[in-house]
Amino acid sequence: MTLIIITLFLALIMISGQLVALPVYLAASLLTVLAFGLDKRRALTGGYRLPEKLLHTLELLGGWPGALIGARQFRHKTQKRSYLWVLFAIVLLHFLVWAAIAWPPLAARLGLPAW
Repeated sequence: MTLIIITLFLALIMISGQLVALPVYLAASLLTVLAFGLDKRRALTGGYRLPEKLLHTLELLGGWPGALIGARQFRHKTQKRSYLWVLFAIVLLHFLVWAAIAWPPLAARLGLPAW
């Protein structure tokens, strides 16, 4: 499911023609995966945990694909429903913004009205 969501998102970016966003999402995702791994390790060893606000900020700044991958890879934050609701809201927000950006070029190609 994670792969499908990320693939659909990449398709939206490709359709919009804003390929400059890809390195930003890649960098933010890498940072977020690392943050998930670090927080999981600290959870297991009893160390100082990263605040959820920090993880959500990274997701909001474009690291949500990394959060989906990190949660699955490290089996971290997968049971905490309140965390997942915010994560999925962030994913939905990114999809809606990129759908709005991608619609005019797509509509032009299909001969539909832009708005």
